[in-house]
This record gives sequence, C-alpha cells and structure tokens, in this order.
Amino acid sequence: MSTGTIYHHLDTLSNLIAQQDDKKYYLTELGLHAYNSLIDNKDNIITLEFSKKEFNSPILKGLMFLTPKTYINYENKRTYNVIIFSILIAIIGSIFCGLNGLFPFFLFFNESLMVFPNTETIFQFLLALFFIGNIILYFLVNEGLSRIIYKKRENTLKFLATFAIIFFPLDIYLVLRFILTSTGSLDFSYIRVLDNVLMILFQVWSLWLLMFSLAVNKKLKIENSLIISLLVHYGGFSIVLLIAI
Repeated sequence: MSTGTIYHHLDTLSNLIAQQDDKKYYLTELGLHAYNSLIDNKDNIITLEFSKKEFNSPILKGLMFLTPKTYINYENKRTYNVIIFSILIAIIGSIFCGLNGLFPFFLFFNESLMVFPNTETIFQFLLALFFIGNIILYFLVNEGLSRIIYKKRENTLKFLATFAIIFFPLDIYLVLRFILTSTGSLDFSYIRVLDNVLMILFQVWSLWLLMFSLAVNKKLKIENSLIISLLVHYGGFSIVLLIAI
C-alpha cells in the first residue's frame, strides 16, 4: 500500500500505538488493553448468525422454520409482547399438565398413561404449580451452567423473559396427549406407543429452542449451546430413570 495509506492508518490508531526511540511502533497501555480484550472475547465477537454452511443443512433449515426467532431474539420495544407470550405458554402448559395428571421434570413427564377421572382439583392444581416451578428450575440450571462452564453472565433477565418459549412444543404435546387419553375408543397400547413418539419429537423441538436461546441470549457458539442443552437433558433423564427404578 502507499505511504499515505500507511500513515492514515497509523494516525487512526494513534491512541492505541506509539513510535518509540528505535523507530518501531508498540502498543500503548490502552492498545494493550484493547488487544487483550479482543483476545478474551473473540468468541463473542463472532457473529451470532450461523454460517452459510450450517444454513445449507436441511435439518437446520427445518428447525429454523420452527423457531419463533422474533420472540427469542427480540428488540426492546417488543419486551411486553414477549413476556405476555411467555406467560401464556406457562399458563397453558400448567393447565394441561394438571389435566393430564403428569409430574413434570425438565423436559420430561411421568410416563404413566393412567387417566385419573376422579382426580381431585387440588391435585391438578398442584401439578400445574409444579409445571411453573419446573420452568424456573430448568432456567436456573441452564443459567448456572452457562456461568460456571463458559463464564457467561450477560442477558440473564432477557434469557428468563423468553425461557418459557422453550416449553411451547411441550404445550402442544400436552394438549395432544389430553385429546388422545380422552378418547376411550383408542387401544391403550396404541396410545402408549404414540405418546412416547410424540414426547420424543416435541422434546427434540424444545431442545433446539433451548440451544437457540442460549446462543442468542448467552452469546454462546451453537456447539457450546448443544453441550449445555444435552448435559442438562441427559442429567434430567438419569434422575427420572433413577426415580422410576
């Protein structure tokens, strides 16, 4: 490049570099601080948008189509709309969790398909409260692991405001399950198989929403979001399995 271009850039960086007696340029104290900051935060500087190569994946394209991106990665002017949407998801999920007579734990539910026609209202109300508590517990675990493993403390309130959206697929599952178990004409064994298939499919969808939310709100790479999501998911699965035994 020309000498004029070089001196233009040197002038632009005048606060970060300085020429010393040996005629060489060195980082100033501010320049050294800026350099170290870039090195320490290089993972965050990478754009949150996934690479074009990742977007070419048919699976990812399908998952992105099923992702309410405008609600998870929202602008401040839409905060109230997002909070209302999250509250509705939590309320609907809690209602149908109680109606189904299921105890929630992370993304899992009691696998028993036993229907309680004479279940007391208080029992259903308690299960509904457990669903709300489960959302909060699931948030705290994911937030805690993000802080412990990757030192990510940012956007905690935004992460919390959108966290219930992760349970949107499970709301659909609970509604479908209630409809299936309310249909007495269907064979019980058939319902059990269908229920397990539906729960797995909607769990995968919820896991993806969790990964996307971690990437957007906690500034994690998608592979790091996957690690936390699967760590919590299989940890929850192990606990459910131990309780069942």
